[in-house]
Amino acid sequence: MVTPWKERHNQLAGFVPANGGNLVPVGTAPYSGDTVTDGRYTNWGPRFGFAYSLDSRTVIRAGAGIFYAFENETSNVSEAKNAPFSGSLTATNSATNFAQALPISAGFPPGRPNLFPLAGSTFVYYPRAYQNPSANEWNLNIQRQLSGHDVLSVAYVGQTGVHIIATPNINQALPGAGAVASRRPFPNLADATEVCPCGNSTYNSLQATYEHRFSAGLNFLGAWTYAHSIDDTSGTGNTVGMQNPYNFSSFRANSDFDIRHILVLSWTYDLPFGKGKKFARDASGLVQTLVGGWQVNSIDTFQTGTPFTVTMLSSTLNSGSSVQWPNRIASGALSSQSISAWFDTSAFISPGQYQFGNSGRNILFGPGTKEFDFSVFKNFVFNENGSRHLQFRAEAFNVLNTPQFNNPNAQIGNAAAGTITSAGAPLLFQRTSREIQLAMKLYF
Repeated sequence: MVTPWKERHNQLAGFVPANGGNLVPVGTAPYSGDTVTDGRYTNWGPRFGFAYSLDSRTVIRAGAGIFYAFENETSNVSEAKNAPFSGSLTATNSATNFAQALPISAGFPPGRPNLFPLAGSTFVYYPRAYQNPSANEWNLNIQRQLSGHDVLSVAYVGQTGVHIIATPNINQALPGAGAVASRRPFPNLADATEVCPCGNSTYNSLQATYEHRFSAGLNFLGAWTYAHSIDDTSGTGNTVGMQNPYNFSSFRANSDFDIRHILVLSWTYDLPFGKGKKFARDASGLVQTLVGGWQVNSIDTFQTGTPFTVTMLSSTLNSGSSVQWPNRIASGALSSQSISAWFDTSAFISPGQYQFGNSGRNILFGPGTKEFDFSVFKNFVFNENGSRHLQFRAEAFNVLNTPQFNNPNAQIGNAAAGTITSAGAPLLFQRTSREIQLAMKLYF
């Protein structure tokens, strides 16, 4: 694959960033305004689909289409942060001189600059020929009714993504000795982020679903997905930066979110007790109210882990703020894994001075997920047809309190390399430790 920004370095020679992220010739006055990009008039999004019944119990469905993503501009890649119209201003107060202290209420000091210096500043750049990220998607599904209550579906789902946003440092210095600035494409400037729609991806999956529709009080849905996602950028949320932005193909590997196997079991069961049930009891209304109307539910999730990239704690590239990969001399995978030794750290060694490592992106996988969410519902019915009732809910997420471990420390040279020190994502209420909640819901 041709590196999209290698040629652009030559094209931009003699230019400096101006407001809005565009570049203007050296010696000309920077302008104000937003980034200018060429209009896109070929973003057609065709859709195609069909369904065909082989017999009374079997249906084949297929579809394909092109889909576009909206442009996503976050504060960390905003052109408005470029000098000379944006910069840092520091105000320092003395801890022993309260009389001369500058309070926040006073606002910015009167001597603040109208323009900030360009020299040594970082900048964000958007190419003028900016294509919208898009995906080509297709699927083929065979659905078979096994009985009056059971349906089996098997599907192939695929996708290719184009013009995915990548954020390479287009002013990264080449590895070497001496001053970093002298080896940058733009020596008078610091690191630069290009918001480049130049990534690609592929996704292929086998998806099987078995459904037992409500009968004898039981409703069940099981879904298994075997998938593989590959890309050279997983979007602006990449967890590891590019080691060598001039060799984009070296970053093509498992996607950050590549999960090979996912099995989810979801079921609901109405206990066969109470009025009108299989084991109905000829008892008083109070007893019927206590023993009837119970329902148990569960969502059980099993999935393999997500990939991670092994990096060096300290870089020997001398190329600025870039990350460095180690040299990989063995697989790195362990047959017996634990939180104190998840991968073989001896399989990775430091590259030579000013050398890129030969290890790759997302080459190892972290722990998977095994989680059981369980709930019990109790319905108190107020009328004959049950349309008015009060429902009591007791719900437990990760009811067995199984630790859902995160990926290990993957910095070679760090004493904690290979160990796992955290679990779940409590702030997002995902893969958390056991949580129990009680609720009442009135239907009328």
